[in-house]
Amino acid sequence: MKIDGVTVKSEEQILAALQEEFDQTVEFVVMDNGKDFIQTSGGALEYQEGGKHYFVADNPVDQEKIKAAFLSYYRGDGEYLRNFEWSEEVYESLWTKIKKLFGK
Repeated sequence: MKIDGVTVKSEEQILAALQEEFDQTVEFVVMDNGKDFIQTSGGALEYQEGGKHYFVADNPVDQEKIKAAFLSYYRGDGEYLRNFEWSEEVYESLWTKIKKLFGK
């Protein structure tokens, strides 16, 4: 598991990285498992799993809840999935949008 590209060695390291984002010292924090990730920026909370991207629509998310989500992701207990109402972000290609716009 890595946070902003650095191997995670403790929960304290995760909390320190999040505090930097909360203090606006850094713009965002991303923690990944080599394939998927969880991230936060400006009170937003998102994760990607299996090529699908999810976000919490009700934001800003409380900082304590963001911390709990990151720690849950690190532990692999899935609690972060149950503690929020996640919405799937659906991406459309520019070409798909153009075809819809012109009805073709």
